[in-house]
Amino acid sequence: MSNLPDEVIWTLTNTDDWGGGLERTYRAENVEHAGCGGDVLLVHLHDEMGAISGAHSRCAKCGEDLTA
Repeated sequence: MSNLPDEVIWTLTNTDDWGGGLERTYRAENVEHAGCGGDVLLVHLHDEMGAISGAHSRCAKCGEDLTA
């Protein structure tokens, strides 16, 4: 299972097969993007074995990259 930050309540909103594994998109329930108030999304890319091979965060409203 994915390791998600504990201080944020995450909801799985979408799962896609990108051809080399799964892409899982989570939405933060208790956090909004300070710049525009949009939903904060966290995307995990998984390889064929289910391990996380990449992750990034972005705003669903304005598209700003929020990856730290």
